[in-house]
Amino acid sequence: MAALGDFVPPEDGDYLDEPMNPVVFGVEFTPTIIGILLALVGIGGAAYLFINMVKPVAVQNETLRSEISTKENQLVSQAAQLQDIAKIEAELEVAMQRRRNIYGLYANDKTMDTLLIDINQRIESSNAALAGVRNQVRSRGLPPLLLEAQLKSFVPGETGVVSDSSLGVDINGKLRREVYSISFSGDYAQTQNILRNLERLEPLLMVRNFSVSSGQSVSETVIGPTGEVVIVPKAKLDTSFQIDALLPTADADVPPEVATSTGG
Repeated sequence: MAALGDFVPPEDGDYLDEPMNPVVFGVEFTPTIIGILLALVGIGGAAYLFINMVKPVAVQNETLRSEISTKENQLVSQAAQLQDIAKIEAELEVAMQRRRNIYGLYANDKTMDTLLIDINQRIESSNAALAGVRNQVRSRGLPPLLLEAQLKSFVPGETGVVSDSSLGVDINGKLRREVYSISFSGDYAQTQNILRNLERLEPLLMVRNFSVSSGQSVSETVIGPTGEVVIVPKAKLDTSFQIDALLPTADADVPPEVATSTGG
C-alpha cells in the first residue's frame, strides 16, 4: 500500500527529455538562436533599408551637391562675364565718343547746305568797318567811294568717294569729297580777315589751287589825319581757290565692323 503523498512517476516518464523550445525542421529555437536570428533579421532589414532608401537618398544628395557646386561656379563665371561685359561696354562708349568727336571735325550734309551762306557772311563782315568811314564822308556832302570785299563766284564742282589714294591708301572708301571753286575781291586787310575767318568755319576744309592777284587800284574817299576828306588809291586783290570738303561715308553712331581673320 502506497503512502499518501508519495510521487509515482508515470510509465512514460521519459517526456522530461523532450525539448521545451519550438523546433522547426529539426532545429530547436533556443533563446540564443532566436536572438541570433533576430539580430540577423535586424541586420538584413537595416541593409535592405540602406540599399533601397538610404543609399538612393545619399546618391541623390551627392548629385544635388554636385549640381549646386556647378551652379555656383556658373554664377561666379556669369558674374565675372557680366563685369567683363560692363567693362567692354564702358570702353566701347569711350571709343564711340572719340569716334563722334573725330567725325565732328569733318563736314556733313547740313554744313554743306549752308557753306555758301557762311562764306558770304564772312566776306560781308569784313566790310563792317567801312560803315563809320562811309557815314563820315557822307556827312560832309561827298559820295563815299570805298573798296568793299565781294564774293565773285561760288561754283560747286565734282563730288564722289575718295578712292584715288590722294589722302592715303587707308582713307580710300571712307571719305566723300565735294569740291567748290571760290573767288572774291577786297583790299589787303579785308582779304586777310576773310581768309582768317574761313579757317574758323565748322567743317574741315582743304584749300587747293590758292591764287592772289593784284587788280586795278581803286580811289577811296577817306577821312584824313586832320579830319578832312582825302582821296587815297588802294590796290584791289583778286583771290581764288578751291575747297575740298571731306565728309565721312560711315555713320558716327554705328560701330565699324571688325574684320575677322580666317585660317588658311
